[in-house]
Amino acid sequence: MMKKTILSIMAMLSLGLQGYADVSGINVGYCNGEVSTSGNIASSEKDVWISAAIYIPAGTIATYGGNSIDSIRAGLASKLNVDTLTVWVRSELDGDNIAEGRITTDSEVKIAKGWNVVGLETPYDIPEDGSGGLYIGYSFHQKGASFGLSTLSVPTPGGLYVKMPGEEWADRGSEGTLCVEGLVYGDRLPSVNLALTDVSLQKRYAIQKGTLTVSGSVKNLATVTVSGFDVIVDAEGGTGPCAAHVDANLAYNETMDFSVTVEPGITDEGDGVSEATVTIGNIAEGADEDPSDNMLSGSFEVVTHDFTRNIIVEEFTTEQCPNCPRVAAYINDALESGQYDGRVFVACHHSGYYTDWLTASFATDYLWFYNAGGSTYAPAMMIDRYNFSGSTPVMCPTSQGEMEAYWNARLAEPAYVSMEVEAAVDEADNNKVRVTVSGAKSIDAICDNPRITVYLLEDGISARSQAGASGSFTHNHVVRACNSTWGDAIEWTGDDYVYSCEFVLSSQWVRDNLQAVAFIYNYDDEDATACEVANAGGIRYADFENAVADGITAAEADATEAAAYYTLSGDRVAEGNLSSGIYIVKSAGKCRKVVVK
Repeated sequence: MMKKTILSIMAMLSLGLQGYADVSGINVGYCNGEVSTSGNIASSEKDVWISAAIYIPAGTIATYGGNSIDSIRAGLASKLNVDTLTVWVRSELDGDNIAEGRITTDSEVKIAKGWNVVGLETPYDIPEDGSGGLYIGYSFHQKGASFGLSTLSVPTPGGLYVKMPGEEWADRGSEGTLCVEGLVYGDRLPSVNLALTDVSLQKRYAIQKGTLTVSGSVKNLATVTVSGFDVIVDAEGGTGPCAAHVDANLAYNETMDFSVTVEPGITDEGDGVSEATVTIGNIAEGADEDPSDNMLSGSFEVVTHDFTRNIIVEEFTTEQCPNCPRVAAYINDALESGQYDGRVFVACHHSGYYTDWLTASFATDYLWFYNAGGSTYAPAMMIDRYNFSGSTPVMCPTSQGEMEAYWNARLAEPAYVSMEVEAAVDEADNNKVRVTVSGAKSIDAICDNPRITVYLLEDGISARSQAGASGSFTHNHVVRACNSTWGDAIEWTGDDYVYSCEFVLSSQWVRDNLQAVAFIYNYDDEDATACEVANAGGIRYADFENAVADGITAAEADATEAAAYYTLSGDRVAEGNLSSGIYIVKSAGKCRKVVVK
């Protein structure tokens, strides 16, 4: 994520010509009109002056040439012990005041906590051709200890210079932004001026796909309503700048978000990282009068390919929970729509609001995901164990639409490890099932500590006494068993892996209602918000003996044919040309995996 605080514009607007606004004043600064009343820069000394300022570069000042700075808006986090507030404009931090204004405790307009608008004794006229950069700031006199300086915790180059008693001026722009703005008046205010305020590049670019998604925000700093502009991306290692057009209806002082997809033309992974610049240009209404704030830059990882993501939804539910049937209906209705077939796998843990007769021995261990096992509730769910809320991956959607929005957001994310799930009933003992999970990774580190978890689930279980349900109620996706509560470590052969585990089936379980679901996630026993799932997969009992690799079907081999060897992607290879890796061997109409070292 790349962020850049820009010149904020706050003004009174009245109806004017189409596409224009009649602007009485423009506030020039970096705080976007915000003022903080929680000070973090203070002095305990008595009878001293404290000063602070921002720097507006020459190119920006030139945009306002022919207008005047009439007053300055200065933010105070506290007025305690402040008896004089002086605002000023300077060409040098230690220079004389080019223009100044003052209020005191005896003034008609009193010193206030928050914004103080102080008129300049003589307005500063900005030359038509600009005047070089300017410092806009204020100084206050305190009788005793005070937290007077108002700052935002947004680092901004040139956004915060501070002079404490007995010290030299210090550039503290890496710490925050001063709440101060110069109010510019005149009849020559800029007409076209956009600023790129925020940009987010797709984390990883897959050469196989060739596309890069760029999102961001743009703010209109001038009087003309903008109907469109281009987002221009120039990526290192690409074929040159590529652009996408954005239609807009962006009026003065408004901000809009955008998201575009471009094709930068990167075809070589190189060292795995590409630098890129993002620029807004080709504004429909004309050339930008201040292009200095039109560009941001950043980097993204380059990989050869990625994989389709499937997701695991883990629901917390019990028969003692009267609200659980509502969320169960959200899940069932969504799955019955068919749009999530083979993409969304659901596992229900019977814990969170007490327990019931379906609670597995390990189900209560997962209450750690709420808040290290403190206060819990149901219904609730985790979607890929992803942290949507900021403090825990556990959440409760308020509607089916909200739930599906979270599902879709995760499904849209590429995965960097593949997953194929196979299962077979033991020929000698049909109460035993072996589940095999295999795949490959396209980046070295899919997460810090990858582990694989396998659940055995059962559908169609009649409830005994479900609170909140009218009539009969059926439990689906009930977790009957797992390979390990927190998963097992993965053994890699190069970029490939094969993992197997065995389950003993209870006579109480209906075979045709069973399914195996697996997922790889990041194991972190100290941070519940750092356990994101990398990919998931599953297979139903009816397919346990028929699951084969993608691209290989049973019809491809005859029972009398010799063994045929295939890669995990389904490409056939000659037996004598096998390099190290994992292969699927098809013989007599059956498939099995072998590892060649």
